[in-house]
Amino acid sequence: MEPFLETFSFALSVTAPIFLTLLIGYGLARVGLLSESFVDDASKLVFLVTLPALLFFNIFGSDARLGDEWPLLLAGLIGTVLTVPLAWLAARPFEFGDRSAFIQGAFRGNLGIIGLAWAANAYGPHGLAQAAMLMAVITIFYNIAAVALFAVYSQKAKFSWVKLGKDIARNPLILAIVAALIAKAIGLKLPAMLVQTGDYLASVTLPLALLCIGASLDLSMLKRSSFGAFAASGFKLLIVPLVLLAFGFLFQLDGQAMAILFLLAASPTASASFIMARALGGNSQLAANIIAISTLLSIVTASLGLALLKVTLS
Repeated sequence: MEPFLETFSFALSVTAPIFLTLLIGYGLARVGLLSESFVDDASKLVFLVTLPALLFFNIFGSDARLGDEWPLLLAGLIGTVLTVPLAWLAARPFEFGDRSAFIQGAFRGNLGIIGLAWAANAYGPHGLAQAAMLMAVITIFYNIAAVALFAVYSQKAKFSWVKLGKDIARNPLILAIVAALIAKAIGLKLPAMLVQTGDYLASVTLPLALLCIGASLDLSMLKRSSFGAFAASGFKLLIVPLVLLAFGFLFQLDGQAMAILFLLAASPTASASFIMARALGGNSQLAANIIAISTLLSIVTASLGLALLKVTLS
């Protein structure tokens, strides 16, 4: 029992600070210290400037290399691809108008903020660099899956593969990761003042982004939560990590890579699923409920899962 308590304490040290920062953001928004306009502007700043800086300088400065991480990337990609048809099957019993929100909520995780924050807390810059590369691969697939959902469920809009390619090519997070990998491959040397500036920008990313996510949570939605919201949240927090971990064992990942794979898989539903549900003409309230429920429950599932994983692998 003692080894599990020790590992659970470690897992809680990874997840609890992130969760508490979300709660602080939620509280500050409720008392009016974080306005909606500030949250909108700060979220854009994170997405366009500080998070790309975080990804670039952490990958560029770490000893993680793309050629060494292909088993992790392949396990994450194959596992994620498999979760989409599984989520589609799980959504079949629900009304047609609810399925797009269910599927998005069931497989699309908040990798860019919560997943990265967990990885950084657990394993520092090297873990963050591993998580960033995995995030890039999975995010590209998320965009492809979104187009497939539009094709099946949307009555409002049509998406093309050309637009998808442009969206991926313009994604600042993917561009930052690719640029960092290229810079490492060619042995680029950056001036110390530029690296220091990048570190300044990177250092504000996760706290600011977590405060914004917390401020955007609408816990009043929980009063109107349905079975579908809990089912999709359960799929996201339990089934998705199990599927990805199965491929992690298949590819014989080491302990740290397995933990990184789990932490990204166990991240709660991304807010992008709410945007997609509205665009698809689906049940946006269901999507909002899934985000709120999965975010609150992830502190429990991620902590317990990480502790069990470390005990299993030790």
